[in-house]
Amino acid sequence: MAPEELGRIEKPEAASAIGKRKLYFITMMSPLPGAPEGYTTRLRNYWQAVDANVSQLEARIGIVNRIFHEAVSISGDLGLNLVSQVNQPAWAMIKSRMDAGATLEAFDDDELFSQIIDWSRCAQVGITSQAVADVIQEKYTEAAEARYDGMSKAIDEKLGDSESAIVIMSSLRGLTIPKGAEQYNVMPPELDELVRWTREASEQAMAQAQQAAEAEAAHAGGHQAQEPGSTPADGESGLWTPGSR
Repeated sequence: MAPEELGRIEKPEAASAIGKRKLYFITMMSPLPGAPEGYTTRLRNYWQAVDANVSQLEARIGIVNRIFHEAVSISGDLGLNLVSQVNQPAWAMIKSRMDAGATLEAFDDDELFSQIIDWSRCAQVGITSQAVADVIQEKYTEAAEARYDGMSKAIDEKLGDSESAIVIMSSLRGLTIPKGAEQYNVMPPELDELVRWTREASEQAMAQAQQAAEAEAAHAGGHQAQEPGSTPADGESGLWTPGSR
C-alpha cells in the first residue's frame, strides 16, 4: 500500500449496499513486545479511530453481524479470549459489537498458520541449496494458498444475505471476496501516522545500531594498533592522527 493511500476513508453510498453482503476491511495492527510508548499510544489511537469509523459505516450501511479476525480459529467467547491475547487494543471494539448481537466467527487455521511461520523461518536461515530453497518456497505457497482459501470459504459460508461483517487482517492479498459483496476499507488517518512512525523509528534504530557497530570497530582497531602490554605515552591516545608524528 503506497503511503499516499494510507489515511483515506471511503464514504460509500448507502443505496448501493441495499440487499447486499458488506465487508468492512480493517488492517490488523497489533501490539509488539517491548515496543516504545510512542508505538503503543499510536496503536491505541488507531483502534479507537477504527471503532469510530466502523460506527459511522454501521449508521450508513448496516450494523455488523459477523466478525472475522486473523489468527482466531475459535468462535464466540473463546475466540474473544484469543483476541485479547493477539490483539488486545481491538478487544473492546469487538466485544461491544458482540454485546450488540454480532458473532465472532472461527476464521483462521492454526495448523496452516503454524506451517507458514515455520517455512518462513526456514527461509531465513541462509539456504545454500537452490533445490532446498525451491522446496521451502513451494511448501510456503501451498500453506498460504490453503489458508486463504479457507478464510474465503468461511466468509462466503457464514455471511448471510444483506449482512455486514468486520474482517481484520494484516493483508487481503490472496483473499477471495464473495461474489456480489460490497467492500469498504476502514483506513483512518491514524493508520498513516502509525505506519509512518513505525517506519521512521525502525530507520532510526538501524542507524543507531550501525553507528554503534562502527564505533566498536574503530575502538577495536585502536587497541590492535598498540603493542601487547604497551600503554600510550602521556598526551597520546594510542591512535594515529594527522600531525601526531
